[in-house]
Amino acid sequence: MTPAAPAQSIPRTPPRGWATLLLLQLQISSLRLSSFALGAFLPFIAADLALTPLQAGLLQAVWWITAALAVLPFGVWCSRFRPVRLILASLLLTTPFLFMQGLAVNFLTLFAARFFAALFHALGLSARPMLFRQWAARGQYPLINSVGLSQHSVLISIAVSVPLIAALGSWRVIYFIQAGFLALQTLAWPLIARESKAPVQDIAASLQSDPDGGGSLAALRKYPQGWLVAIVMFALAAVWMGVITFLSTLLLQERGIPVALGGALLGFLYYALIPGALAGGWLNRKIRNRRLLLGIPAALNVLLAIAITLTPAPLPLAALITALGLVWIAVPAMEMLPFEFPGIRPREVSAVSALITTLMGLGFATGPMIVGAAAQLGGGLQTGLIAMSAIAAVGVVAALVYPVSQDGNPDIANDMENANNGWQVQA
Repeated sequence: MTPAAPAQSIPRTPPRGWATLLLLQLQISSLRLSSFALGAFLPFIAADLALTPLQAGLLQAVWWITAALAVLPFGVWCSRFRPVRLILASLLLTTPFLFMQGLAVNFLTLFAARFFAALFHALGLSARPMLFRQWAARGQYPLINSVGLSQHSVLISIAVSVPLIAALGSWRVIYFIQAGFLALQTLAWPLIARESKAPVQDIAASLQSDPDGGGSLAALRKYPQGWLVAIVMFALAAVWMGVITFLSTLLLQERGIPVALGGALLGFLYYALIPGALAGGWLNRKIRNRRLLLGIPAALNVLLAIAITLTPAPLPLAALITALGLVWIAVPAMEMLPFEFPGIRPREVSAVSALITTLMGLGFATGPMIVGAAAQLGGGLQTGLIAMSAIAAVGVVAALVYPVSQDGNPDIANDMENANNGWQVQA
């Protein structure tokens, strides 16, 4: 069977397309608050539920291991279905388990609630690449992803730096608020993401007529550079989650820095990233040497993590944490690299993107587990953070063997050139 042509691209992303994709990013950010904010709330949760350091690491890890293991099969199996409906199903299934986190009475009940929330969250993640194809101009994928990262940084910075527990009196109330916030977004989703208004209407027919084209795992062998991108993302994620999970506890236990100040310091991961993330689209256009696009962030990731672990004073810590956050301005461009692999088809993009999400999720899970296990075995949190940082050097190795340049699909290159003219008006 001759593969169907990809769904026709559009020259510009319409306002509803921006709204749909940024609402999707808000959903992802709202869900991931369960993970990213855990470090700031951990001293209170651990005291209430009598958690050990290893259990704390497992609570963080289960979110990402579950999503990582589920998103690849979901990405392969579900890539033939319309993405708006998949995301709505994901929201309806996930929201109750966010609420159940606030009802947890021990480690096991909190662990189970996080497991099921992450599992159904992965269903929505698997639909993300196809949602981009249905609603956005191809040349603006990195730009939209960058704006989404900036939006994400605003939300997470508020969550980790504002003393919410002190204001609300309970970590459980925070989880109830999170579930309510996602419920409101669930109601808004079918109103904003109305498929009858999507600029690309033939996407489902295109994919159904190409059942073997890219949805199979063969795409992971066909594009080995996808593995290299995924390994770099694994390294970045391991460091990020290890730091935000345990840095506040390290500062409190070993340096006498109060939880409120530790949370404020964690906020520096996001403050500069809020405006800085918008540079992701510019980086994607200007750094055509993809080895540099991957390698510089991978190297800085390791060096800055070690420096943060060893620095005792708050002001230098704030500067180093800010720099570690800025490393992530390249991530929106990295996540969109599969779209430009030569000759790649729509469902192949879904498979390779799912691979990247899988290894990224494993990185988010591995970082806290390494730190928690080292602390449990008597090495202390500082030793665990350094060990985790050293393991993240695998990302540098992956970047060094990535092709120097990746000119990719000429149609996408032309789309990028055209779509970036006047993007500010659409944004």
